[in-house]
Amino acid sequence: MNRASALFLGGLSLVVSMDAFPQTQPKSASASRVEDIYIARSVRESRSWPTEFCAEARTGFPTGGGAEDKFTLRSTATRGSDGLMINASVQAIGSLHGCFGPTGDSLVWKFYAEGALGTTTFKGRGECVQKKNLPEEGMTPTRCFLDLYDISNAYVGGLATSNAMNSYSDVGDVSLPAGYTQAGIFTLRLWKRR
Repeated sequence: MNRASALFLGGLSLVVSMDAFPQTQPKSASASRVEDIYIARSVRESRSWPTEFCAEARTGFPTGGGAEDKFTLRSTATRGSDGLMINASVQAIGSLHGCFGPTGDSLVWKFYAEGALGTTTFKGRGECVQKKNLPEEGMTPTRCFLDLYDISNAYVGGLATSNAMNSYSDVGDVSLPAGYTQAGIFTLRLWKRR
């Protein structure tokens, strides 16, 4: 068999094999979307010892020695060319009321929260993990997650994550030392039934 015949037969087998698996046309992005994603900045407005809101019957864990925080969620703006955040405080878009309970590790905290973002309300349970004095003395980077439930607007589930910087200044949007976006960048993924 010469080279031209081999190429023809190879191409023919590719066409035949592709025809054996019918191609489906993708639906429009809006028709097939089963997930909504929101990104917000969380600003801690208050921190206190746990109140009755943080009772174990609600949170699922004891919060003695922990904290109760209230946050405002604010929309952000990013640069389209590379995703750099250019405005970390466009406007208030929601709230979060959270409870933190200690574990056997002083850098790991149990986390419960109830929140609202726009017209969507949710509850969640998860945990937070801290590091101390990074990138400098007084800063505490913290990563948190919440498995979401009791979500309104016909969502069947979701996940929230937060990448936070906490400082000597517990409350407000100005870090001490200065220059960090306090407290967290909050990502909310909400899933619909297909």
